[in-house]
Amino acid sequence: MKFGGIVMLAMRLFRAVQLLVLGVVAVLFESCQTATPSTRISQNPVMYNMLTPEQQVLVQQGRICEGMTKDAVYLAWGNPNTPPVTGQQDGVSYEKWVYATYQPVMVDSFGVGVGCGHGPHWHGGGISTSTAYVPRENAWVMFQNNKVTAWEERR
Repeated sequence: MKFGGIVMLAMRLFRAVQLLVLGVVAVLFESCQTATPSTRISQNPVMYNMLTPEQQVLVQQGRICEGMTKDAVYLAWGNPNTPPVTGQQDGVSYEKWVYATYQPVMVDSFGVGVGCGHGPHWHGGGISTSTAYVPRENAWVMFQNNKVTAWEERR
């Protein structure tokens, strides 16, 4: 087998191991996500009891509706992943909560090196693959006067 074939085989093996490790990490990370509406409700019973019966049903299902308070959205969806965005729209103050997930992206890089020392010159190169995690917005909620006025979920 020529040197190029060995390099290609090593790269494929490295990629397969990397994907396997990424899969295991993803399963472990998902199993650590224990914060659910039920968990937040049990930790905040006073907050939950202040909701209307209709809102309580929606919160238990992890859903929100227009007119809900920030507390109700917190119980249903949890805290946003980023600091709230604030501003003015039509002369009314608003606050926007953004929820994001982090998706793995494989990044390949290539390097070449040349050097000299005692004896013949040497040279080399290499390819490496790493994983970067990029945020992907999957939901947002807009509040005006501390009430939900709009939202969007991307599943």
